[in-house]
Amino acid sequence: MFIIEEPYVSDLMLKTLEKNKFEVLDNEFVRNYTTKYDLNLIDEKTALKKYSGSKNGLKIYSNSENSIDWVIKNFPDSNISDAIKIFKNKYEFRKLISSIYPGFFFCEYSLEELSNIDTTKIKKPFIIKPSVGFLSLGVYKVETDSDWKKVLKNLQQEAKSYSKIFPSNVVNSSGYIIEEIIKGKEYAVDAYYTQQGIPVVLNIFQHPFADSDDVSDRLYLSSKNIIQNTMPKVKILLEKLGKLIDLKNFPMHIEIIEKENGEIVPVEINPMRFAGWCTTDLACFAYGINMYEYFHDQSEPDWEKIFSRKGNEYYYFAMAETPKDMKKDGSCSFDYEKLKKCFSNILEFRKIDYLKKPLFAILFGQTQDNKEIDKILKLKTCDFVKTHGV
Repeated sequence: MFIIEEPYVSDLMLKTLEKNKFEVLDNEFVRNYTTKYDLNLIDEKTALKKYSGSKNGLKIYSNSENSIDWVIKNFPDSNISDAIKIFKNKYEFRKLISSIYPGFFFCEYSLEELSNIDTTKIKKPFIIKPSVGFLSLGVYKVETDSDWKKVLKNLQQEAKSYSKIFPSNVVNSSGYIIEEIIKGKEYAVDAYYTQQGIPVVLNIFQHPFADSDDVSDRLYLSSKNIIQNTMPKVKILLEKLGKLIDLKNFPMHIEIIEKENGEIVPVEINPMRFAGWCTTDLACFAYGINMYEYFHDQSEPDWEKIFSRKGNEYYYFAMAETPKDMKKDGSCSFDYEKLKKCFSNILEFRKIDYLKKPLFAILFGQTQDNKEIDKILKLKTCDFVKTHGV
């Protein structure tokens, strides 16, 4: 069963659901698309009757973690709900994998407790982020004790706005985890566990940054070389993880870091979905892998065949963030054509409702030029804002 929820669903996903007649839970959000797409909707009562008996066989994919509340409420004893509760809480996740990574420093505080902690006693630099979070919301690197006052102020201000956009199971400002910084190259993996609990990797991305202070989700790259170089280590990690917790019919988007010594360490796992905002669609543009069909049909990519047709090109998705200080009263908009000129080969361009969302565009592209990648990372989205009369 597929659950479609806010904040965004792509035409590619909707067309896939329509073509295959995959079952889609009927809800208020998905009904916005039923005039354009002939979706195989099933009502909540039917869904509960059909899937409630599938304790270990429950197979659900959602485009958004906004559906987490519904799943936990209606399938509280399922393996999916058990995994969600651990993976969505970064502190609980660290406890789960502590046997694999002994000695890794992490601790948790409430928002109120943050005002009283003595950062001089915490080894720096460190990362602080919501224990339950999404994208890079509320994520800060603290290099020195003098940084802490500014970071704390930002956290307190941002906490007020989270509840207006995301449910508490997606972003929750009640608890924050402080953990040591893992230095190395950051990657992300879209994968799922089969009915038998076997992990299947569907895509691997490298997550480059503009500089050492950058913690954004601006750009993710995928390529033949990236996947070939990291696949063996990723599979070992997923096999170890599967021994710690019962994972069956379970899709996930996992962020990892490869340290200088070659060891990979998971940063976080986002359950029940692949790359957010339907950016997982990159696999379809790059490798012909329709993620939704592969998960539903329990298929595994023929990587050897795929790589035989690929060279040194990069495929990427780029997220254009709405500037935080941009007025949303109708006096400003974006110059999309100017933005498009910054990319050499756009595979698909998606406009996002910037009046309601933290993004104004998502782009899928291809390049062989590392300079273009650097340019994308350093783009200032405020340069594309147009000001006009209300």
